[in-house]
Amino acid sequence: SDRGRVALTSLSPHLLNIFILFSFSSIYHRRREIPVMEAVMLLLVLVCVSASTVSAHDWELGSCSKVDPVPNFNTDNLLGQWYVIEQFDTTSTCLTLNYTRVSATQLKVTKSRQLVLLDSLSIEHTNSYTGTLDIPDVNNAGKMLAKWLLNIIGEIDYVVFDTDGETYAAIYDCQPVTTLGHRQSAAILSRTPSLPAATIVEIKQKLQNFNVNTNNFDKINQRDCIRRGDSGLNIDIDEDTFKNLISGASESFQTIATQVRNVARTVANVTKQLGSL
Repeated sequence: SDRGRVALTSLSPHLLNIFILFSFSSIYHRRREIPVMEAVMLLLVLVCVSASTVSAHDWELGSCSKVDPVPNFNTDNLLGQWYVIEQFDTTSTCLTLNYTRVSATQLKVTKSRQLVLLDSLSIEHTNSYTGTLDIPDVNNAGKMLAKWLLNIIGEIDYVVFDTDGETYAAIYDCQPVTTLGHRQSAAILSRTPSLPAATIVEIKQKLQNFNVNTNNFDKINQRDCIRRGDSGLNIDIDEDTFKNLISGASESFQTIATQVRNVARTVANVTKQLGSL
């Protein structure tokens, strides 16, 4: 029902954030021996988990829309840096995506951005988050599977549904969350910090033709961006970061990971109940 949809889209992200932060707080108070800096790093991981799980996605009831990939897509055309012109439900600024090749059937994608919370505190920083894109069928390379290190739910369908092969591209991703709902996102990419309005309109129309609501797009501010070398705070989330956190705080992190999994199950149960309203 519409009531269930509203409840799902408005409550799920907030429930996840609240439960994750509450779980960290309870663990930290029980384990006073955790050093302050280690605790801060663990909290940072939790915040990144929360952000990667709920930010930049629209939560919907039902299954993912069937969005067709670009026919005969050449993944070489995706390599390199792209500016994100618009994306679903995000407050991040200076958002870029950089694609590199790992093998014939896998790419690496690095998402770089500035976080609105730190921006609001006038803290100069950069944040990068690395994932992989598997290509199950090289003859249909526009349809991939994304794996983000801190996404506790699993793989995400990642579809290049529009591109001219040179100046712009458009991505749609979707992931079933429960048997009742899914979370989806889309991004409009450009090789330059801006894109003609007519091109943006055409991309959105194509997405609408796949029955995807484009009202969730937010414009990305690409002005006054801080270069990595000029920033005193670079927050990088990749495999090395994750391994170091685990080796430095294995027991604490595993406890928190268990709490996060419990949170995901709780949100799924709440979602199921809301869907029956």
